[in-house]
Amino acid sequence: MNNKLTGLTLVLTGLVLLMLSITLQSQTSIWVVLLGASIVLNISGASLLFKFLKESVKTTN
Repeated sequence: MNNKLTGLTLVLTGLVLLMLSITLQSQTSIWVVLLGASIVLNISGASLLFKFLKESVKTTN
């Protein structure tokens, strides 16, 4: 259950940062930081969600 909540939190935070980076007018260093953090959070959150799904499939079989 911990992987599920942590993964969802990371993915949702990554999406929020992605939306913030889209709303910025110019491509400054803040834009680069927001975009980089969004990519890292989305990838790590997705990997935790995949791990959770793999474990839940093992327990159901």
